[in-house]
Amino acid sequence: MDMVIVYKANPESVQTVLGLLRKEGFNPTTLENHGLAPVRSGGTYLISVTVPRDEAAGAKSVLRKWDKTRQSEIETTTKKLAGPLLFSVTVVAVLTIIFLFLGILWDNVPLLFVIWLVVFALLAKVVK
Repeated sequence: MDMVIVYKANPESVQTVLGLLRKEGFNPTTLENHGLAPVRSGGTYLISVTVPRDEAAGAKSVLRKWDKTRQSEIETTTKKLAGPLLFSVTVVAVLTIIFLFLGILWDNVPLLFVIWLVVFALLAKVVK
């Protein structure tokens, strides 16, 4: 059977992609021949997802729609987190100026990071 690569997924997403394609009636498989030079992206191996040649166009269409949906979810989450990020940075900037005037800035840089992290995490939880 002539197979065509329709998607390259990181190991964490492979099962999701395979499940989506199977749910839509396609017959996907993966190419995991580690003897071949693996494709690398950001330090992660990408696994090729293949389907029979006659299913390739439909599978690519389904995967494009899935990618667009995922991108819109990421954009929504990013927009939600922009406010907490800016507020937490502002809090730390004000504290940095105060610490600078008090002459204790360099001793408290790790504390500023922890404060930023806690403020951002709390606000992100509230927004979510």
